[in-house]
Amino acid sequence: MFKLAALALVTTSLFSTAALAAGDPVVGKQKATACIACHGSESYPGIFYTLQLGGRNADKLEIKTMKYKTGKILHPMMNMAVAFFDEKEIRDISAYYQSLGKPFFTSPLIKIKTDADDEKAAAPVFMPYGYAPAPAR
Repeated sequence: MFKLAALALVTTSLFSTAALAAGDPVVGKQKATACIACHGSESYPGIFYTLQLGGRNADKLEIKTMKYKTGKILHPMMNMAVAFFDEKEIRDISAYYQSLGKPFFTSPLIKIKTDADDEKAAAPVFMPYGYAPAPAR
């Protein structure tokens, strides 16, 4: 009997921990009022159209936003914008943006930054001393 109760307690705590780890998109929508001006919402593309966050991976958004918060990535506007959010609020806002799905309207003339672009930018580039890449044509 004790083993069954312990198993139920462990299982319940695992599921509740997973639920706490994921953000709440409903709360995130309420908290994202400062983000919407630049990064958009379900009905507004934002003033920085190329930086729409809709549909992006919540875990990646949370990691990158925490880097702005801790100063590992320096960007005056973003560092200031996220300074007063705690980790739970950042997790909720990230879940909100993931819940939006991809932006409704995308111009064929403008490329919207995606998670894949972040991965390419983060890849280290090795260039031996004295080597310069050829100029783009």
